[in-house]
Amino acid sequence: MPYQYILADLLAKNDGAVGVLFLDDSGETVDLACADASPYQMRVVGAYVGIYLRQIESFLRSNDHGEPRWLHIEKDTLHLYAVPLPDSYYLVLVQRAPALSARARRSLEQAREALARELFPVT
Repeated sequence: MPYQYILADLLAKNDGAVGVLFLDDSGETVDLACADASPYQMRVVGAYVGIYLRQIESFLRSNDHGEPRWLHIEKDTLHLYAVPLPDSYYLVLVQRAPALSARARRSLEQAREALARELFPVT
């Protein structure tokens, strides 16, 4: 299953989803799927989320707290969820508030597993 389908499917499974981002280890957007935002707007969001993720990773490593497993940023009108992939990549879901966080987390985890199988096969 191509990874673009996984991104589009994650977007479709979450009511109020604005976009889905696949970020590389530097926080750059590798690919995305958008609903109500332009690709440019989503890339800007991805850049800022990438900065947050790198800072959080640095803090956790420097204090021997391990690796991040789940990030949820809740704003007045948006929710941003991020989960790590192998090789320091991230999958990010951006959703309008109010959001069903448990459903978003479950579908994001399923997409994370599918992307990991598709793009990072164990050899």
